[in-house]
Amino acid sequence: MPVVPMSGPRACIAGIAYALPDCRRSIRELAHDGKLESDPALLEEFGFSHVYVAGAETPYSLALKAAESVMEAKKAAPESVDALLYCGTPSVAFAAGGDARESSEHLSTTRRFEYPAARLQYDLGLERASTIALDQLACTSLFAAVRLAQSLCAAGDAQRVLCVSSEFFPACAGREAIFNCTSDAACALLVDATGERNRILSSVQVTKGYYWDCDAMRNEIVASYFPTARHVIAEALRRAEWDAADVSLVLPHNVSTRSWEILLGLIGIPRDRLWDRNIARVGHTLAGDNFINLRDALDAGSVKPGDRLLLFSYGYGAHWTALTLGA
Repeated sequence: MPVVPMSGPRACIAGIAYALPDCRRSIRELAHDGKLESDPALLEEFGFSHVYVAGAETPYSLALKAAESVMEAKKAAPESVDALLYCGTPSVAFAAGGDARESSEHLSTTRRFEYPAARLQYDLGLERASTIALDQLACTSLFAAVRLAQSLCAAGDAQRVLCVSSEFFPACAGREAIFNCTSDAACALLVDATGERNRILSSVQVTKGYYWDCDAMRNEIVASYFPTARHVIAEALRRAEWDAADVSLVLPHNVSTRSWEILLGLIGIPRDRLWDRNIARVGHTLAGDNFINLRDALDAGSVKPGDRLLLFSYGYGAHWTALTLGA
């Protein structure tokens, strides 16, 4: 089973910001509107309560808001950013959350070449920044951006990289993906070549293309999820030279609380080290979960200098990825 290695100097996640739509809806409201497949009581039992649903907002408008926020918070001048890594589906980037028809019409004209990554570079004034877009990694795309940012820094090609993820669940798709309630959201990270906090210590990704047909392989994916997650996390801990007992805090992807309780038992990390406050408050924000949780955990004082942080996510397609950070 191949893994993606990480080597070189330790870059750090120097800043995090995120943006959510204005509309927040309860699980019961979504069920009433036919936006869920499962009984809302079951989803509440799994830890979900509310999600954010875009109306007039677009993936691009939230991406720009998150990126501006992190640059302002870190006082990062546009000319200091060497690379911009954008994660999201280009064809719906400029369509409002409630209506994706506009993007479909664009595909038949030269407007299909209007890419959110290029526009983001322009609107942020990142004239020096090379631009790369990442796709087809589902909820692990922001992890991939961090790995690529680390590699650019290690190679000496960048000192500061802006990573931005923004993707909405189409209105026609409802709000559930295999017992997970989804929110629309954007998240932006600044990765610096050096730093004392949130240093990137190890990263592992495993892709199993056998599961590319997600609908047909649903049961097989569920069966493979836990053993592969356990393997990927164990490998990330090994590369960081940690044992499971060394992990101070787990910053999860916001899938069901119950699934995390099972996974923690498999890897030997106590339940009280799971920072799960946002599962009920925000739901599953696709690629942004772990880093939104890190931002909120920092703000809440849950992360102390010297803590050892574990982040794990799974993306349909099928991708398992883990990241360790030295807080």
